[in-house]
Amino acid sequence: MTQLSLHHISLPVRDLARSAEFYDHALGLPRVARPGFGFDGLWYGCGDGQLHLIVNAGGTFRSGPVTGRDIHFAVSTTDFDGLIARLAAAGYSENAAPDDPKRLRIKRDSDAGFAQIFLMDPDGHLVEINRARG
Repeated sequence: MTQLSLHHISLPVRDLARSAEFYDHALGLPRVARPGFGFDGLWYGCGDGQLHLIVNAGGTFRSGPVTGRDIHFAVSTTDFDGLIARLAAAGYSENAAPDDPKRLRIKRDSDAGFAQIFLMDPDGHLVEINRARG
């Protein structure tokens, strides 16, 4: 059977500078070199894979409350509480209103068997950050 591994996730963004602020500072992902495609974007390293941001104002964007039951991508961290502190410093809060784009949903005792954080990036892409092992 063919073995597959995730190479990258691409997300459309409306405002590259605003999205870069989130991925550079709130999540702290390192930028990696990106070829000159003729359209704006950024690439980030994320473990063994990559996250690609592509400027596309006509892309697919979501709105609504932060929930783990919608399309999302997940990344793992070994410093769960440190990441919560980093997100709080960037203005994210578990106490924010349900429709606030900077709301955090933190599930320390998740049914998944590991702690989880759910939040949205500036374009409404749902991000899960968890403490899963392997």
